Amino acid sequence: MKTIGTTFFTALLTLIIWGCGNTNKVEQEVKQDHSSEVCVWKNGQWTTEWMRKYAEYVRNNDRFYTDKRIIDIWISWGLAYIDNDTIPEMVLLCPCEANGNKVLTIYKGEVKEWGSCRCQATYISRSGLIDNHDGHMGEYWDRIFLLKDGIFKEIFNHADKLYQSHDKIDDTTVVDEYYCYFRGDTTLRIGCDSDCEEYRDIKNDIYTSQGEVIDFGSIDHLPTSIFETGWSPDCVAKDDCALTLKVK
Repeated sequence: MKTIGTTFFTALLTLIIWGCGNTNKVEQEVKQDHSSEVCVWKNGQWTTEWMRKYAEYVRNNDRFYTDKRIIDIWISWGLAYIDNDTIPEMVLLCPCEANGNKVLTIYKGEVKEWGSCRCQATYISRSGLIDNHDGHMGEYWDRIFLLKDGIFKEIFNHADKLYQSHDKIDDTTVVDEYYCYFRGDTTLRIGCDSDCEEYRDIKNDIYTSQGEVIDFGSIDHLPTSIFETGWSPDCVAKDDCALTLKVK
């Protein structure tokens, strides 16, 4: 009987320990999820003044070199808490490499905008930090911006530029030559897998170490066509028709 009692006690203790450990894990996962549901449209109107400002801006503003409106080019959008105020930024998601992403923010009642070069961009929630890390035609850049008081200020810039190769390992294999541009200095590096280690350390200090890096492409989104005048969603319950977005 003593053996049975000891075994039962041990099993019970193990279950309690496992349960506490599992509960702690669940609590940690909940704490790490900083996203929230934001209602943007309900009962025939935008729910906040800032949503009305965003809607008016993308519906009425033209691209500077075309007669097309913003919503004619950027076909999807989402919300993200990029800086640390109470109004989320509107992110117009990249429709093609040539146009990149567009970020709108509101400061003192006015809409300000920023655009990425090509499609690859990330941000760190509520830090104000955006990273545009992409490349085109032999040039690869990594530019970090800080959004503060409605201004997108560049605080970090690294670029690698490919120049004509001069050396060959054999008759068929060419060694590419890149110039690494960082802080006004130019350093020759050989091969695509090499890099400027100094810039990596500095980027980690000012960006990567500041929190979870979120890709713009992962943002919960809706079509920009809903900003057209007179738009109305097809809802079964017309008296309680709402649109929500998950915002990180």
